[in-house]
Amino acid sequence: MNAGAYGGDIAGILERALVVSSEGESWRTPAELGLEYRRSALEPGDVVARAEFRLAPRPAQEIKATVADMQARRKAAQPTNKRTFGSVFKNPDHELTAGRMLEACGLRGHRIGGAQISPRHANFIENADGAKSADAIALMVEARRRALDEFGVELEHEVRLLGELALPPLERSP
Repeated sequence: MNAGAYGGDIAGILERALVVSSEGESWRTPAELGLEYRRSALEPGDVVARAEFRLAPRPAQEIKATVADMQARRKAAQPTNKRTFGSVFKNPDHELTAGRMLEACGLRGHRIGGAQISPRHANFIENADGAKSADAIALMVEARRRALDEFGVELEHEVRLLGELALPPLERSP
């Protein structure tokens, strides 16, 4: 999914990846992998078995300082001490990020069953008390509905739903 944060992503440092599928294996470049914001062109069943990165050497102290800064920024902004469903929605092509949009919709702390929209960062769903997958999905449905009603934006989920789970089609409230 081309993971990234703080201005960088995997596509920026990946040289090539060995992709294995039922049809065999092949080395692919980032362009051939179709790496974009939170997406790739990998098909279900494709497995990245190896990856080669191009990294630039830097002094150890500089690396440690960069990592410490990123960890501090993440800890200040995200619920790092909670069990979460992860970063739920991709940032839309909008002036507001997904988290800011959901905050503006009044969803911080909103709860369904044992799951709640994080009071710290509204683009995270926390397991507040024995949450079930259905609770988290219900929160995602409500968040998408409110973003569509308030901003006319259809949020796209970032988490991958496996099996029979799926979000229902989105409709504006009457």
